[in-house]
Amino acid sequence: MARSFTSQDLVALPRLNAAESVVLATELITVADAREKQLRPKKLPEAIGRSKGRLAAAVATLEALTRPHGGDPVETKTKPKADRLLDNAWSGTFDWLGGWCKLPPERNPSLDEAKELFKLLYPDGLSFTRLPYKLEWKESKARLDAIRSTRHERTFKKLGGEAFLAHLEEAHEAYGRALHITAPKPESAPTGDVRAAFLATLAALRDYAARVAAHADPDVPGSEEVSAALLAPLAAWESRPAGSSSEAGDDTGAPAAPAAPAEAEEEALADPA
Repeated sequence: MARSFTSQDLVALPRLNAAESVVLATELITVADAREKQLRPKKLPEAIGRSKGRLAAAVATLEALTRPHGGDPVETKTKPKADRLLDNAWSGTFDWLGGWCKLPPERNPSLDEAKELFKLLYPDGLSFTRLPYKLEWKESKARLDAIRSTRHERTFKKLGGEAFLAHLEEAHEAYGRALHITAPKPESAPTGDVRAAFLATLAALRDYAARVAAHADPDVPGSEEVSAALLAPLAAWESRPAGSSSEAGDDTGAPAAPAAPAEAEEEALADPA
């Protein structure tokens, strides 16, 4: 049978699970980026640079697939924050405009316009700000549309309230985005084959380690030092003892990779425990 001498056959990785492979790959990339800045020219050998790029792409995919995803941050944070902003904008305008409506005519030449605007915006006071999110957005939009259709922007200007109107419009726009009424909802968390991404990361780790190790040449000054520095995180990695609780994998469903390359492939392809 023909022998094979690829990096996948020759490089023995430490015992790794999916999470650990993300950490190790990230360490290697971080060291390589820092070392690259010290080189003259500031560039890794082409073969190592290409291998590092493949490793970065593989680990980015695995990291995205294994990243914990909690509740929808829009639901838990963005919506209440946007709701408070809009409520405060309408409440502040209520106080400001209500104050102008209480002045006598000689103190407010635009009193009739102020009262007309107040009645337009607050026929039931601020009760609309306590409606469910989407109904409040509808009521807010209806009031802003009414301001424009009745040309009451001029009333805001006459009373020195341009800042209040601008704040209302900005808060309403932010509210619509937070509710995904005026902006599309972000895509859900990425889905995919964690096991395939894990195996791809292991393969990229072996390829990178082989190319960096091959860079060391006793006849090329500095090459051995660069190679050793780039592989330092791998050399210093402390493997978990065989039989440890996380040996078979982690909560991502990706099994651990034992030291021997062939065994790693077999165990990673097997059903997780």
